[in-house]
Parts: sequence; C-alpha cells; structure tokens
Amino acid sequence: MLGATRRTSRLAAAVGAATVTALGLSACAPVHAGAAATVGNDRITVGQLKALVQRTLADKTFAANQGSDVSAVQRQELTSLVSHKLLSLAAVQERISVSEGEIGNELAAVEKQEGSKEKLETDAAQNGIAPTDIHDYLYYVLLEQKLAPKITTPVVHTAHILVKDKATAEKILGQVQSDPSQFAAIAKAQSIDTQSAPNGGDLGTVPSAQFVTQFADAVDAAKVGSYFVVQSQFGWHVVHLISRTTTTLQDLDAQAQQATDQTSQQQAQQVESAVFTRYLAKVAKKAGGVSVNPRYGTWNAEQASVVASTGSLASPAPAGPGAPASSPASAASSG
Repeated sequence: MLGATRRTSRLAAAVGAATVTALGLSACAPVHAGAAATVGNDRITVGQLKALVQRTLADKTFAANQGSDVSAVQRQELTSLVSHKLLSLAAVQERISVSEGEIGNELAAVEKQEGSKEKLETDAAQNGIAPTDIHDYLYYVLLEQKLAPKITTPVVHTAHILVKDKATAEKILGQVQSDPSQFAAIAKAQSIDTQSAPNGGDLGTVPSAQFVTQFADAVDAAKVGSYFVVQSQFGWHVVHLISRTTTTLQDLDAQAQQATDQTSQQQAQQVESAVFTRYLAKVAKKAGGVSVNPRYGTWNAEQASVVASTGSLASPAPAGPGAPASSPASAASSG
C-alpha cells in the first residue's frame, strides 16, 4: 500500500505487500474478450495475470503459506495489476515520470540495506514479489512518491447525529438549524453512534477520505458551517460541517514519519491509503471505470480490491481510522 511502500525502510518497500493500493469504484467498463480486467479501454490480459501468478507462486515458502488457494493469489495479483494501470494513468495526468536511473539508484540502496542482491531476491520472493518483478515494483513505488505532493485532500471537522430513518433525521435537522446550540445535547440523547454520541456527535478533524463514501462526498460538497442530512449504509446522518482545510498526501506522509509508536504509524498508513484510494477513484472514473472478468471475481468498491464473486457482499471490510473503528461514520475504504 501507499503507506507501506513510501514511509517504511527501503527493505520493507521491496519485500512488503505486493499489492499497491487500488481504488473503491463500482465496475462500469465492459470486460473485453480475453481480458482478466479492463481499466477504461485498457486491457489486462488473462495471459498477463497467469504469468504473474506463476512467478509469484514460484517461491516455495510463499506458495506454502498460501496453501491451495490459488484463486486468492489471482485476486491479489489482479488487484495489483489494476492498481498499476491506475498509477500509470495518474502519472500521465500529472505529467510525472520515473527514469531508469532513479529505479537503479533505489534498487542499489535496497540491495545495500538488505546486504546482497541474493538476499533481497530471496526475501522479496518469500513475500510474493518474484525477483524479475522487483524492478517494476520499485517503479510504482517511485511513482507513488512523486504523486504524493500533487494529491490534495479536504481535512474536515464534523459532528453528526446518526438515526435510523429519514423522518427522524429531517426533524432533527429542523431543530438544529433553528437552534444550533441543541446539536450536542440531541446527539448525546438520540444518536445511535455510540462512539461519537458521548462527545456530542463530534468526529474530530480528519481527512474526509476516511469516512464512508456517501458521508465523504457530502462533507466535501457542503458549505462550511452548514447542517445537512446524508444517508449511508449505517442510517441517516444529521451533519454539521464545522471547518474544512486542505492538505497533501506528502504532508500526511511527513506527519506519519513523526509517529512515535507502531499503533500511530499504522493509523497514519490507513489515512494515507484512504486518501490515495479516493484519488485513484477519480482517475479511474475519468478513464471510464474498472471491470473484472467474473471468472476471477468482482471489483469491490469498499474493499478496493478484487474479491470472490460469491459472498463478496458479506465479506467484512476493515474500518478506517477516521472515527473510532466501530463508528458508523468510519470508512472501510472510500471511493
């Protein structure tokens, strides 16, 4: 993921999770014949996917850890291939590039840190990156680094009152618009978000990308100081947008590097991932969308990955770090 490749050591970047952060996006582009997936009109062929999976499973240690679930590896690698297409599109849109010299320098630094080329290749293979794919992996790592200062995201201070139905939400909206001073008391008394209710519905100041898509879209479009209603999968939110500023992914990364403990660092990585995912969603939408061949699964907008076709809707997505993990406003993955 973005945080894992950009903020940890070069060694971790080379041998970390091979799947680059993808986007949360409902499939809308048709899957062309012979394609494992399409990004706009650009095809990822079945042959490309098959070859990558074979290289990934060539390492006996990695293959043993995967057991017999080859389908899971296919979904993982197809997610990675889609992500790479999106990163390339983003690079064109932002007019950035990575030279062979830059890749060579990064590879030399990784090999030095690891101790030898052989040790690097062994560790990479055991983590699902074939030796022949290290060059390309580092290419996309460097693309992400160059994109970081160009990616901006709203940072919002919000409060909400979560209720089960629209009628209740609209009634509360009328009350708080007439008398804003009631907001905190109503949140404490009526909000079903048990995490934020004791704080008067306050969700703190966080990048909006951390919230579920419907909530994030609404706060990004709203006027600062306004009260409004938005529906999400958790119910109906009466929202107060208290403030909004803007930051860049590069600034978020700098903040993450200052994290003093592992928990804080992991949370920072999740923030970066959510922001980057939301950015790539816009890239994909502009390109015409993403579709996956049903043979390999479906594109899951919340998990931002290729998932098994059966049971995908029931598959739990990890909660994002915006509001507390159990908070209804918290994002699994935005897009």
